Amino acid sequence: MFIRPDFFLERLYKENIPKYSFNADTESEWRIWRDDLKKVFVEKMGGFPEKKAELNPRIVEDEDLGNYIRQRVVYTIMEGLDMISYVLIPKNAEGKLPAVVACHGHGYGSKEIVGLKFDGSPKTDGPTYQKNFALELVKRGFFVIAPELLGFGDRTLEADGDKAHTGHSSCDLISTNLLMYGKTMAGMRVYEVMRTIDYLFTRSEVDTDRIGCMGISGGGLVCSFASAVDERIKVSVVSGFVNTFKDSIMSIHHCIDNFVPGIIKYAEMPDIVGLIAPRPLLIESGTRDPIFPIDATEEAYRRLERIYQLLGAGDKLDKDLFEGDHMISGAKAYDWFVKWL
Repeated sequence: MFIRPDFFLERLYKENIPKYSFNADTESEWRIWRDDLKKVFVEKMGGFPEKKAELNPRIVEDEDLGNYIRQRVVYTIMEGLDMISYVLIPKNAEGKLPAVVACHGHGYGSKEIVGLKFDGSPKTDGPTYQKNFALELVKRGFFVIAPELLGFGDRTLEADGDKAHTGHSSCDLISTNLLMYGKTMAGMRVYEVMRTIDYLFTRSEVDTDRIGCMGISGGGLVCSFASAVDERIKVSVVSGFVNTFKDSIMSIHHCIDNFVPGIIKYAEMPDIVGLIAPRPLLIESGTRDPIFPIDATEEAYRRLERIYQLLGAGDKLDKDLFEGDHMISGAKAYDWFVKWL
């Protein structure tokens, strides 16, 4: 008897053969696989607007903090929706700077990775699991932009605004509304990163041939998915996310913003992350991460190795599997950007 649905779900996965599971043997086969998967992946995320809205960028805060300048900027993502981001600019740097898009994870938004409390005052009680990684990047001479991703911090729904300082997000209601329109939160946030890169192209300080992306947890999803579809991202560091769908979001409770309806019919997570190849990619994962199991991270890494090796780019893939749980490591991450950007 199969009254409980455990066997049914297992059978669904075993009988499902993703259409674009990587099996290329030549570079020309890889190119076809990459182009076809990228197209369907964008479609499954809900697609992007055919016409870009004017960015209309404006600086709303500007503060000199000694070794770097911190700005807050606003620019338009699409009609009726603006983005607010922190920009960190190292002082006394010469020439155009390499830039990194820093994608925060679940918490109270971009303030959490630039050393601030939610009210904008300096954080004095030490870093959270995200370890102020935007600050670590600007210390190393990178122009850093930390977008406030949709549904977090100052970009929660008005009804959730009073709770945003505690890390309460609007992921659930925004995501379910988007799903009713055939869109996804993942697709919206990826597009926000793409528009953030458009903004970087307007900044005279930035060398637009040297743009990277780093993200943790939900920001790791955004970083990896954006890097997969936008080749303007030259270097990527993904922390606390790379795994398999089967062993993470399909087996352990995760926020609804992780789900892309129907994607498993076309690809597993390593296939999607593999679209980043042959560009440099570093994966961070804690050995005790409770929501992205380390064994599945290692399986995903083995599958990524095959793609990178086919392209003769084995030196552009690396991992930092550290003792710890769901958090930033940084042991290799910042040097990875220094090396490749």
